[in-house]
Amino acid sequence: MPAAAPRPPRPLKALLFAAVAGGALAGCPSQVERTCDVRCDCTGCSEAEYLACVDEVEAAQEATAEAAEASCPGAVDELLVCLEDESECKDDAFTSDACEDQEGRLRACGIFLFGTVCEQANAHTAACGQGEPFGPGPESCPEELACASRCMLDATCEGMIGLDPEENRRFTECNIGCFQMMR
Repeated sequence: MPAAAPRPPRPLKALLFAAVAGGALAGCPSQVERTCDVRCDCTGCSEAEYLACVDEVEAAQEATAEAAEASCPGAVDELLVCLEDESECKDDAFTSDACEDQEGRLRACGIFLFGTVCEQANAHTAACGQGEPFGPGPESCPEELACASRCMLDATCEGMIGLDPEENRRFTECNIGCFQMMR
């Protein structure tokens, strides 16, 4: 399968849009677009992947605005600011270690950006030196595994591998609850 065509740089796209529109000036990109620009500039995503990123973030903004939890509205915007300011591109991978607090706040609202909860758990466990236990894509993340993934995301590396006994106990109890739910 051939690789997706790279997304044209945003400034070039803006200039082309302005020329086609008869010289009208294109507006400044939104926070959502700027964050997706940073992510896509790192990973080399296609225009379709860029638009999917924008759609995903806008859907998350709508979900947090409608959330009953008082701390949810604005959680996406706080994460976007952090991602734009603090994210790094390492080996064509978009990383955001400095934004863990904002990501945790968003996770507490039940919202996961840039991948399924299983894919995020993969990144967390890989960072802990434990490999990637789940396959990619939503089809590899049914609710039972999503539950276990949430347990992983809420645990420290030390808790998952048993170096912190109290954290490991909480992690184990969380996983037992997930597996009992499957019965």
